[in-house]
Amino acid sequence: MLLDHFGLHAEADKVREAANWTLQNGFVTKDIDPINFYFTSTIGELISDYVGGKIPGDIHKGNIELRKSTII
Repeated sequence: MLLDHFGLHAEADKVREAANWTLQNGFVTKDIDPINFYFTSTIGELISDYVGGKIPGDIHKGNIELRKSTII
């Protein structure tokens, strides 16, 4: 919302897209899933990487299920 306030609508849309991407791929915090969760700092890093174009198009679900440190 702050980005929108400053007229940075494209950047705000990218952050929203990144947040939706984390939810769709099961990267959620403890308040959403108390058993299979990631720390807030990890979610923030994923969103930052997504916005920065560092997330590849495909993710490796096996690594996510095993909670590997390299989840992508």
